[in-house]
Amino acid sequence: MELPKNLKNLIEELAGNTENKNLAVDAEMLSKRYRKAEADGRSLLNKNSEALSYAVVRMPATYGAVYSALEKVLEVTDYEPKSLIDVGAGTGAASWAVEQLINIKQISCLEREDVMRELGHSLMSESGIEVLRNANWKKFDAVQDKFDERADLVITSYMLNELSLKDRAEVVKKLWNATGQILLIVEPGTPKAFKGLLEIRNQLIQEGAKVLAPCPHEGKCNLLDNDWCHFSCRIARSKLHKQLKSASMGYEDEKFCYMAFGRQERSCSYKRVLKKPEVNKAEVKLEICTENGDIRQDIISVRDKNTYKKAKKIEWGDKIS
Repeated sequence: MELPKNLKNLIEELAGNTENKNLAVDAEMLSKRYRKAEADGRSLLNKNSEALSYAVVRMPATYGAVYSALEKVLEVTDYEPKSLIDVGAGTGAASWAVEQLINIKQISCLEREDVMRELGHSLMSESGIEVLRNANWKKFDAVQDKFDERADLVITSYMLNELSLKDRAEVVKKLWNATGQILLIVEPGTPKAFKGLLEIRNQLIQEGAKVLAPCPHEGKCNLLDNDWCHFSCRIARSKLHKQLKSASMGYEDEKFCYMAFGRQERSCSYKRVLKKPEVNKAEVKLEICTENGDIRQDIISVRDKNTYKKAKKIEWGDKIS
């Protein structure tokens, strides 16, 4: 998966005016800050060059994770969102992903950090895409500020895990109150982030929300304590991306967790593939979460030729009937 070509070109054009070694230093500093940051919601970006480094190094991964998650959500709902609020929008990756998947008519991007908001607005202004050019960018602190907007689709990505438990619960309530149809939350693919999503899941079920995805049920999660529900998308690295990360591979695999909630029930019953399928010449092994919450392993033998052939095409995170 790659960023839209126009977005990729805009970022590279901006980066062309900055020394690569300076961007590389900023990229490394950002990485260290995010690894060490405690859940206090403090500011991690202060300079324009840091925002640009973030756009080069992290925007493709955020775009890929949101795109992958939203694509799965749309498979199990009849909703057709026309308006979007992107909360903690950063440089706007989630909004770009939504525009690629949905005929969205109105976008609001809410972001606390000035340098991120300014860069995100600049990229959209030059996008050549009307709905992105007309996006409303607003300075917004999800913890401190009142939330008086509402949209069909509300998305927050890689933000809630940075908050304290108390702040997170309050922000989640704000997000749900702003949601007309779908609330999508995307977080890092870590055990800690998944645990946080389960707590949010419990909170919103009590508020009357319906779980859309990835869970095919609304009961207790039956994964073992040392396991967690996460997924992966492969992101193409640009030449500059490789340089800033001192990477040799032309891609990276972004691990992420997500949870989507709706005002109405999902449109179909399904099972979810929780792990990368194990495929060999004799069989395909699938770890599956079922409609009643059971975690089971299905084994499809090559002797069942038609089913085996179909099973070989199943991917991690797919829904199956």
